[in-house]
Amino acid sequence: MTKVLSLFCAVLLSFALAATAQASALDRDTVTRWIAAAENIRDRVEAYEDEEDDDELFDGEGMPTFADIENVYRTMYNRDPEVRSAARAQGFRSADQFADVSARITMGLVSLEMGDNQPEMEAEMARAMREMEDNPNVPPQMREMMMQRMQEAMGGVQRMTEGVREEDLPILREMRGELRAVVDIGDYDD
Repeated sequence: MTKVLSLFCAVLLSFALAATAQASALDRDTVTRWIAAAENIRDRVEAYEDEEDDDELFDGEGMPTFADIENVYRTMYNRDPEVRSAARAQGFRSADQFADVSARITMGLVSLEMGDNQPEMEAEMARAMREMEDNPNVPPQMREMMMQRMQEAMGGVQRMTEGVREEDLPILREMRGELRAVVDIGDYDD
């Protein structure tokens, strides 16, 4: 009975430690190791981004979501020995671990960039809506369709950052320059 109780306690402790590890914020060491792995596999990531058959990697809902990015990195780890080797060399021992950290870093950086650009995006959208409303040559049906598309676009942007953990943002903000060197998420204005 004591052995069974000890085994049960050990299992509970391992689950608690795993849950704590999953819940913890990214730290400098993890981000630095991820950057080192990413530098070694940059050409492999670009090859996956250029794949024409994205249906199995993305959900097809427009802008990639957190889950989509996790899926891409998990797929790369599982399919590509170079990716797996680079990740393992930096201490990422499983596809799930590598995918989780990769998505947290990538989408966290996207969230920071979008947050920085949000006032400009909102102002631009408001300007476009005013121009459309003030233009007598735009039929009401066209105006309604354009308004709907703009709202859908903003919803897509919001869906992209679902899953981003607030506790990850301070270290990502601090290491943004280093991350920008290996993560291509678009143009940077600053």
